[in-house]
Amino acid sequence: MHMAQGLWTVMKGMFIKMRNNNTPKLLIITGGNIDEVFLRKLVDINQYSEIIAADHGLVAGDYLNLPLDFIVGDFDSVPKDIIDKYGRNNVPIFTFPTEKDKTDTELAIELAIQQGAKSIDIVGATGSRLDHTLANMHLLTIPLKKGVEAYIIDANNKFYLKKDSFAIQKNNQYGDYISFLPFHGDVKGLSLKGFKFPLDNVILSAGESICISNELVDDTGEVCFTEGTLMVFEAKD
Repeated sequence: MHMAQGLWTVMKGMFIKMRNNNTPKLLIITGGNIDEVFLRKLVDINQYSEIIAADHGLVAGDYLNLPLDFIVGDFDSVPKDIIDKYGRNNVPIFTFPTEKDKTDTELAIELAIQQGAKSIDIVGATGSRLDHTLANMHLLTIPLKKGVEAYIIDANNKFYLKKDSFAIQKNNQYGDYISFLPFHGDVKGLSLKGFKFPLDNVILSAGESICISNELVDDTGEVCFTEGTLMVFEAKD
């Protein structure tokens, strides 16, 4: 495989002014299934510092006339006239060969982190290709290791990883149902408080469905664990 060299070295020397420097929250639009009505509402609600289009995500971004700050990918599924349009408008475009060691989504996440993101929303990371969906879920380990919050979001689901105890506020939850699964090994000492189905100091292992489709009954749900990485799903249906 081949991978373009020097891109992020060049990027380190570039000064890109964010639209909102006080809240460095970035949006990545990547090439999976995208509900354009949902995406439009998401952008309207959130004040994103920057928006990055990864490969086919550019098509949705262009259709909605979103203010794109960066475009990244091999562009094997994007019409040339769309790419040329943004080139004429001086939007930074970083082109990689089709045969490369990283997916377009991974490159976009690396760029978002380099741009100083404290939180990243990723739309278009789910779809009919289960291998792509699963790979994108695993890519959240990159921002996790950097201490950057990152979320895969679609019209019905919000997915993220946690390596420390945390709380979910009922008035901010994405959907009525909350599920937990272990990621890369057991999650130990798991306790759930404020949930319809509470837990007290259990070991959550792969192959167990004990933490699927839980619900909050209190204003705050406390999720505590002593070891491991937890996959969190907030679902609307």
